[in-house]
Amino acid sequence: MDETELNEIMKKIEKEMTGDPEKDAEILNNWGERYRQDPGSEPLLREIGRRLFDLVVKEDPDLPQQIFDDMVQTADEDYAEACRLIEAQQYEDALGKLLVLASLIRAYPLSEDSVWTDFASSLDSLVYQDYFSEKIGEREIARHPMHPASMLYTLGTLLIEMGRPEEAKEPLKMLMNFDPVCPRYLFELGEAYKRTGQLQDAWNTALWALQCVSNRSELARVYRDLAFCLSETGQYEDSAALYHLSLHYQSSRHAEAEIAWIRRKSGIALDGFNFETISNRCNELNIPVGISETVQRNIEFLQMIEGTN
Repeated sequence: MDETELNEIMKKIEKEMTGDPEKDAEILNNWGERYRQDPGSEPLLREIGRRLFDLVVKEDPDLPQQIFDDMVQTADEDYAEACRLIEAQQYEDALGKLLVLASLIRAYPLSEDSVWTDFASSLDSLVYQDYFSEKIGEREIARHPMHPASMLYTLGTLLIEMGRPEEAKEPLKMLMNFDPVCPRYLFELGEAYKRTGQLQDAWNTALWALQCVSNRSELARVYRDLAFCLSETGQYEDSAALYHLSLHYQSSRHAEAEIAWIRRKSGIALDGFNFETISNRCNELNIPVGISETVQRNIEFLQMIEGTN
């Protein structure tokens, strides 16, 4: 849905508005239900969500916290139901619930005195503070009560699975506000960029993920993603080197198949790779090899804490 279409629909909605908060809320909800299942309707649903929230505030300024508490309880239940619907392969029904949750996340006004987060792990929390300490400053790190990163991640992955990667980018980028150091989240955002042909964004996302990975499986995934970008731009030898590097960390039929494809496509002899030569080439390309010192230090810290309990 482009801006022109959005404005036209909002004009129609505004013509129906009566000034009565209760009736206007019903009107907004009806329009939301009308477009809930339409591809690309996310901007409209977001605007409707904002208008609904504004109605609540105008009707009784003392109610928002109580209503938000109710939203949180309903959001948890709706998210659990959306996950069950996905397991049952009822994707459209699940998508409707997740789009509503995304609207609720956008609509709730968070205090600017805090950095609101939804870290996937304790390691993410530590890594985040190391990487963003200067940006955070004196602000408190507060956990968001709605678990937005999990909800937005599920929405993004579902849209990709449904063949709608362009729409998936918005919720996946939004979740970066709540946990920008979780490799699992970054991989999915990179996947959306890959599928929409935004190779530079996919490359940058993979490089950032490389600063956040914490195990061999994640390392292998990052190097496969980087190798894909290089292959798509015709840099076949470097691509093959990174596919080989991914195999150093974890076996993968996908990586082996890509190496075989590159060999057939380019005619380059690809049998001379070893870890040392690949590492040297990565240094030339400014691609780090292995887990970052920041992440490794925090892994060791957590292990030490767990060992004392």
